[in-house]
Amino acid sequence: MSAAFILIASSLAIVYMLFAVPTWCMATTRDGLGCRRNSNGLLLGCSLREHKWQKMKMAVQASKWGELFAKFWSNTSNAAAAVSAIAGTGSAIVAALALLTA
Repeated sequence: MSAAFILIASSLAIVYMLFAVPTWCMATTRDGLGCRRNSNGLLLGCSLREHKWQKMKMAVQASKWGELFAKFWSNTSNAAAAVSAIAGTGSAIVAALALLTA
């Protein structure tokens, strides 16, 4: 396979994991617990308006990254998506380096 194809496929996998894969919302509720409603992607919340942007705001604020990454590992489906996103990122980096050095 060519490195360009691997780079494109890895990039699509990363976008899918961050914005489309079915996961639990895990946004912080008023009770201080994680929301158990279904959401799309690791960075998006459920259908509740505040939850839709809560995790996206965490991704922008460097001081909240630790809390965001803790939510990624909070249950099995989120952890599987996080591992897939990390693997896709590694694959994309290697493919990009292969394209640059070729």
